[in-house]
Amino acid sequence: MKNKILSIDLGGTSAKVGIVDQNGKVDINFIVENDMKNILPNLLEKIKEKLKESNFQYEEIDLIGFSTAGFIDHEQGIVRIAGNLNWFDFNLKDQAEKLFKKPVVVLNDANAAALGEFWVGSGEKYKSVVFYTLGTGIGGAIIINGQLIQGQHGYAGEFGHGGDMQHEIDCNCGLKHCLEPTTSAVGLSKAIKKFWLKNPNHSTLSYFPNPQEVEMVDIANVYKKNNFPQDLKDLIITMYKPLLNHMALMTKALDPEAILIGGGGSKMGDPLIDIIRTGLKPLLLPVYAADLKIQTAELGNDAGIIGAAYYALQKEGK
Repeated sequence: MKNKILSIDLGGTSAKVGIVDQNGKVDINFIVENDMKNILPNLLEKIKEKLKESNFQYEEIDLIGFSTAGFIDHEQGIVRIAGNLNWFDFNLKDQAEKLFKKPVVVLNDANAAALGEFWVGSGEKYKSVVFYTLGTGIGGAIIINGQLIQGQHGYAGEFGHGGDMQHEIDCNCGLKHCLEPTTSAVGLSKAIKKFWLKNPNHSTLSYFPNPQEVEMVDIANVYKKNNFPQDLKDLIITMYKPLLNHMALMTKALDPEAILIGGGGSKMGDPLIDIIRTGLKPLLLPVYAADLKIQTAELGNDAGIIGAAYYALQKEGK
C-alpha cells in the first residue's frame, strides 16, 4: 500500500503542492512560485525546503502526481502542448523521475480536479459525472462508471475549444467560435460588456455604476445584492447559451448522474446552479432532466492535488 503521495498542480506562475494520504486527506499544502527558466529543479529545491520546515521527510514519499494545463498524454506522461509553461512534446514523467527519484504520473489539471471531487468532494456519491471548470478558460472532464474517460490521446474533456458555439468574441486558440471566450469566468464579463455596448439602454445597466469595468465577481455580487433580478438572470442565461447547449449535448450523450462546476466561476454558488438549471430546462427532455444533479465543487484549491494523488494511486499504487 502506498501511503504518501506528493501532488503538484503546476500552473503558469506557481504550483500548488500537497502531501496527500491514501484516503484523500491533505496533510500539508503550500505554494511554490515558478522559476520559468528552471521549473523542475526549482520545484524540487523549494518542495524539500517546505517539507523540512514541516518536519516531513522527503524519503516518506512513495509517488508523485503532476497535473498541469494543456494537452497531456496521460499514458506516456508527455505534455504535448502547455503554452503557459512553454512546453511542447515535453516528457514530464521522464524528466521528473530522473530529478525527483520517485515514480511519477502526469495528467491534465481539469481531469485532476474532477478526480479530486469524485474521490472525496462533491462527486463522491456519484459514479458518473461531467465536470466543468469555469476560470480564466474552460476545462472539463468525464467520469463514467468510476472511470476517467481519456480518449485516444488523453485529450478528452477539452470542452473549451472547438465547434461553432458563438460568434461574439474570437478565441485565441487558433479556432474562432469556441465556448471559452464568452462563457469562462473571464469570458462572461467580456461578453456582457460587449452586449451592453450594443444595447446601451438595457435595464441591467442600472445595477452597475461602471459597467465597462465589471468582472464576474462583480456580476455575482450585484445579482445577490439585488435579490436575483429576473432581467439580470435572463441576460446571464443568454450569455451562457453556448455553455448550456454544450451541457445539454453532453448530458444526452453520456447520461451522467451529475454535472459538477469548479473553477473561480463556481464561487457564485447556489445562484449559479439555479441559473444553469433554469437555462438547461428547455434544452433537455424530462427523462434526462428529472434526476440530473447540478452542483458546485467543494474542494477549492485542493481539488487538483487530491485528484493527482488519486490518479497516482490508481496508476502506480496498487
